[in-house]
Amino acid sequence: MLLFKLECKRLFSGAINKLVLLLFVIAGVFAIYQGAQGYKTLRIDQYKSKIVFQKEREHVNKRETLPAPGSLAYYASAPTEWKLSPWAALFVGESHSSMVASKVRATALQSQIFNREIVNPAQQRTGGLDLGFVLVYLLPLVIGILTVTLISDEQHAGRWRMLNALPKSAFSQVAKQIALRFVVIWLLVILLLVSAAMLLSLPFDGVFWTVLLASTLYMIFWFAIATLIMSFGKSSVFNSLAYLSSWVVLAMLVPSTVHLYLSNQYQTNAPLEISLTQRVTLNDGWDKDKQQTLDTFLQHEPNWKDTAPLGEAFDWKWYYAQQHLSDVEVAQLWQQYRDTNQARQLALQHASAFSPALLFQLTLNQLANTSSADQADYRMQVVEYHQQIRHFFYDFMFFDKPVTKTDVENFPLFEAKPLDKEINIWQLIVSTLIAFALAMFSARRLKQLRPV
Repeated sequence: MLLFKLECKRLFSGAINKLVLLLFVIAGVFAIYQGAQGYKTLRIDQYKSKIVFQKEREHVNKRETLPAPGSLAYYASAPTEWKLSPWAALFVGESHSSMVASKVRATALQSQIFNREIVNPAQQRTGGLDLGFVLVYLLPLVIGILTVTLISDEQHAGRWRMLNALPKSAFSQVAKQIALRFVVIWLLVILLLVSAAMLLSLPFDGVFWTVLLASTLYMIFWFAIATLIMSFGKSSVFNSLAYLSSWVVLAMLVPSTVHLYLSNQYQTNAPLEISLTQRVTLNDGWDKDKQQTLDTFLQHEPNWKDTAPLGEAFDWKWYYAQQHLSDVEVAQLWQQYRDTNQARQLALQHASAFSPALLFQLTLNQLANTSSADQADYRMQVVEYHQQIRHFFYDFMFFDKPVTKTDVENFPLFEAKPLDKEINIWQLIVSTLIAFALAMFSARRLKQLRPV
């Protein structure tokens, strides 16, 4: 017990150690607070969209004469939402993009998806400070500062030879010092996660414990790296530079290289091509035979094949027929865009094996349902909802049915489907084996270290 108190005193006596731990906690608390505020803002925006749409429906129903179905369909911008869990406040992922709360109309869908995006979402990066950034990038630095110079400091102070001469091996003393630092940092991580869970009303379910397990494995890996570097018995300067270099390579250079390679390998101009092709198709549609356009549309949508032929006057059903045909025209480009993104995400998942930081970050985003795959799932929900809106108005436009106030109230609303949290058990098992194998190898090398 006396030795434990002495080690604790040594750990917290240094101003740098206390400052590093304090800054880590402050950064974590600030990240949780900022994430909570950002999540609150997103949820408020989603809620406002629903309220505004409800007010618009009430306003329409107060009119003595309701507009034509085609006019209603043109101006009815129905809100959708990416159903985010509170975990999105901690691990932002792709949830910062404009696709979190989109409004859709019965007009051409693809132009609504891509025309609003000034930047291709595939090229965007996470903005702001979240708890994921603190755990992925700052946590290894804290581990390195507190650990990597343990033996070199003992050598510099002349205590290393004395420790090796004691009945208890020097390895045992160093192992206790490493274990103490691991426990202290681990408790701080638990403190941050528990605080975030209480602030955001997160349940202590499987996701919470999986996040804690992933964080623990990530810590074991970096402690193993620090131990491996110490096992060479070099100076404090060498150890610090070696650890910092390892952090730069594994946490920054490798992920950046992977992203750069995948961006070039799976580069696509599909959003621009889709927008331009659809715009040209819509413009050319005004010069084509309208009845022929409608007939082509009915081949794709046979449920409304009994509609009356077009007359000389403008008809909304022709307008929406050419709108849908423009989506049909770019359907292949849209599918290629989806396939490219899916292939890119699969390649990114495989390449993450070369960077624990990248793998850890992807795992956190997957657990929070803020990954690119989750964004793609939400986008497909928007596609399905757009079809519901189209079919709702088609019944009135193609069969000349007037819209009643009851119909306005029965307008289909977007029902966000909860996304299943992905917990890859095999990935966790393999990561556990690798982390412990590296830790055991590093410990074995450290045990063989002798004073020079």
